Amino acid sequence: METFLGNVARSLYDEFGEDISSVRILLPNTRSRLFFLDELGRLIRRPVWQPRYTTVDEVMRSLAGYAPVERVRAVAELYKVYSRYHKEGFDSFYFWGEVLLNDFDQIDKYRVDADMLFSNLRDLKDMDGDLSYFNEQQRAVVRRFWEAFGAEEGYSDEKRDFLSIWRSLRTIYHEFRERLAELGLAYTGMMHRRAAERLRSGEVSADDGRPVAVVGFNALSECEKVLFDHLRNVCDARFFWDCDDYYMQDRHQEAGLFVRENIARYGQAAGFVNRTDNFVQPKEVTAVSVPSGALQCKYAADFLRDVIARQGYAGKETAIVLTDESLLLPLLYAIPPEAGEINVTMGYPLRQTLAYSFVERLLRLQTHARRKGGTSAFYHADVTGILSHPFVVELEPEQAGRLNSEIVARSHIYVKAADLRQGALLETVFTEHGEWREVAEWVMEVLSAVAGNGEDEEARLRYEYAGIISDTLRRLANSLEGCGVEMDVPVFASLARRMLQNLRVPYEGEPLRGIQVMGILETRNLDFRNVLLLSMNDDNFPGNPAASSSFIPYNLRLGYGLPTPQHHDGVYAYYFYRLLQRAERADMVYSSRTDENSTGEPSRYIYQLEYESPHTVRHREIGLDVGIAVPEPIVVAKDEAVVRRLERYLGSGGETLSPTALNTYLECPLKFYFRYVAGLKPEDEVVEEVDMPMFGTILHKTMELLYTPLIDVPAPEQTIGKLIGSDAVADTVERAISEVYFHGGETNRSEYEGNLLLVHDIVIRYVNGNLLPFDSRLRDFTVAALEQRLTAPFAFGPKGKHAVTFSGLADRVDRIAGGRIRIVDYKTGAPHTDFAGVAALFGKESGERNPAVLQTLLYSMMVTRMQEAGEMEGTDVCPSLYYVRLMNRPDYSPLLNLKDGRSITGYGPYREEFEAYLDGLLTEMFDASVPFRQCGATSHPYAAADRIPGNVDFDGGPYLKLVIVRPTIFSHLCGLK
Repeated sequence: METFLGNVARSLYDEFGEDISSVRILLPNTRSRLFFLDELGRLIRRPVWQPRYTTVDEVMRSLAGYAPVERVRAVAELYKVYSRYHKEGFDSFYFWGEVLLNDFDQIDKYRVDADMLFSNLRDLKDMDGDLSYFNEQQRAVVRRFWEAFGAEEGYSDEKRDFLSIWRSLRTIYHEFRERLAELGLAYTGMMHRRAAERLRSGEVSADDGRPVAVVGFNALSECEKVLFDHLRNVCDARFFWDCDDYYMQDRHQEAGLFVRENIARYGQAAGFVNRTDNFVQPKEVTAVSVPSGALQCKYAADFLRDVIARQGYAGKETAIVLTDESLLLPLLYAIPPEAGEINVTMGYPLRQTLAYSFVERLLRLQTHARRKGGTSAFYHADVTGILSHPFVVELEPEQAGRLNSEIVARSHIYVKAADLRQGALLETVFTEHGEWREVAEWVMEVLSAVAGNGEDEEARLRYEYAGIISDTLRRLANSLEGCGVEMDVPVFASLARRMLQNLRVPYEGEPLRGIQVMGILETRNLDFRNVLLLSMNDDNFPGNPAASSSFIPYNLRLGYGLPTPQHHDGVYAYYFYRLLQRAERADMVYSSRTDENSTGEPSRYIYQLEYESPHTVRHREIGLDVGIAVPEPIVVAKDEAVVRRLERYLGSGGETLSPTALNTYLECPLKFYFRYVAGLKPEDEVVEEVDMPMFGTILHKTMELLYTPLIDVPAPEQTIGKLIGSDAVADTVERAISEVYFHGGETNRSEYEGNLLLVHDIVIRYVNGNLLPFDSRLRDFTVAALEQRLTAPFAFGPKGKHAVTFSGLADRVDRIAGGRIRIVDYKTGAPHTDFAGVAALFGKESGERNPAVLQTLLYSMMVTRMQEAGEMEGTDVCPSLYYVRLMNRPDYSPLLNLKDGRSITGYGPYREEFEAYLDGLLTEMFDASVPFRQCGATSHPYAAADRIPGNVDFDGGPYLKLVIVRPTIFSHLCGLK
């Protein structure tokens, strides 16, 4: 097929023949160079030297006499100047520093008078004469902008802040440029402006005696125009512009906005034959609507198969253009094997490699590290993230696994560095560094330790990624060291992330073979027979340049000739129409999904093709077949294997049933199966915030520790009264937290963080204000046992054919008047002592069941049977619920209450009814013909199972913990009086 670069190569070869090596060819990018060379190779008859290729930046650099400055170094030097006039930390300045640097870059590229631009309202009179080189429209735009500010005494805070910075930008701009010039460095715009000034003054020349060919440019900055003027006037340059009559002859077509001006200014190379009616030639144009990014990639596979079916191959005449480069990896996975070779021009994102994820965890480790009393400690999530990373697991599997388990088991929020240094690698990794230079060296040292020198492909890639990261960090450290800006570790980590996340690792391949996968900028000067453009949504292509940050408002940009959204639209319109003008087939795919990132609207260019071009746009809509079916409840039949597992709870099977297990079965039989039959348990994890179960455990342990000295002490109410408000309570709470939250680790209150501090105070207030005062008012009782294990058999079924053993821990067992036993169960949740009756406790309606009452009655049943077996003293059992939130009320009673107004003072009168329902429930539970069935709609949708491995949480844990648990803990504080 005919291509623009092929026509340029033919024109130059016709003019220079085998002496083409004498020509300097100026191209907008290196990709064009490769394709030009390929086209030239088709023309030559015998080996010749290549022409000399160059770019605008290379020419400007040679003329300016400056070296390019690293981006980070430039921002750091800019900060040093900026900080003389505004107090701001480097970390908060960095983002605005990049914005300001971009503005300075454009000011220089477009040769704007910075003194005039950074003028303000007070300078309007002086501006009248200085704006003489503006046309009337530009002069009016600038005046309108400043006059809109009005009188200074009426400025809003935002206007004052803006002007405060604006008034200093003139000085900052000049001092920043002077500082870089002293160092012999320059950012791109500064370099371009210096080269343009030297060309205009005659100080330098780009003429080296060789003819020059300028090929395939579009929008030119003012500095580039100075260079091109010089090349035309001094170097006898030939200009080759790629254009089409379709958008050149229509003055309203933004695609020709810049090329029309360029041709009028520089002309087209003499004798250059380049067909200009390509766009109106027959084309197959299709707009495809899909509901997701993944389906865009699936359509790409279908597109390639269709191209191969039509012409037998795809090859380099087929291009897949990604306007959203995040689709690169899904696309590569979607391309079918029959597509053959692929050339990817964009590179693999470094941030998606294991090497980057490892460095990210290393940076987090140092950022969150803390030092207390000369001891370093690391945040648990950072530590476990490193210990579970494939790089560490591969080299230190045993130590990493053991340390991970210990951290989770002990619930360490911060882990001492000394406890982690086991082995040479972990010794290197878990070393705290408080200075950014040390951190940079440490990251490179750790990378060197894990990179290895393996021979397999994975090891080779790891080594290459590690090398790229180390080189980048070394350049960053050198840049920061050179400018002398001091910063802390978090700021350095942020800078390192910013640099590493933007890196791409080039793919290996032959650029002139296979299907071309590229971004829109890489299509400049290239022509393809088959073009597939992905992510052709309007908010992505051409996008919204107004959303980009700049200190220079739109009106001033327009008035001073800086790039505006119209400039952006003109550039991208040219890219689009030029790409399609020689294509025979163009498919444009866009996502119709609407979300916070996309409106779902097709690109304006699709509409332009449909309503303005001579081509017929065929529309296709690819959807998903979504079958909305009512989910069937999960049912697990009690087959032979399940029955065998259930029989562990029968007779001498060795397993016991707890009140919690029974409540779980009533809540959802399937949940009981997962937890107690299949044995799927929640994964252990470090819980940073104290959730409700842990809160209750801390309070239970506190009461156990406080009352242990009172066991069998007659009339302990006076001793209990003396504990109220004593130091013993606070000390006991800290001891309880150490035992149950820190798993016996030595801690003190100074180490508490987050809501643990709040929980500590709430427990103290509950104990001092509710529990101890209530017990101190009781008479005729003795604490008989604390956290006592209760165990009792229970026969069920016809004639007691089967038997299970119930077992549970009673919070407290008291001996009370009349030789009776009181079972005390502490409850920290919402008070709920009323219930409709014994039948309701075993019912299927969750709203009528009362798990707390059922649990306490089960304890009473076990104590009664233990009394009958002579294992416990006493004649009857009084079940009691201590709802600690309500115990400060004068009328509070811990007795269980029926909704008809009766209170349960003893288990005996309700024993027969209770045990009859219990018998029926157990008969159902162990009946092989009754499957374990998922609970109905009365329970939440994740009630089918407890949290099972793989972070699938059927108990709603992580969802409810964040939304419900924390407010509940705070409600404890709010509920205290």
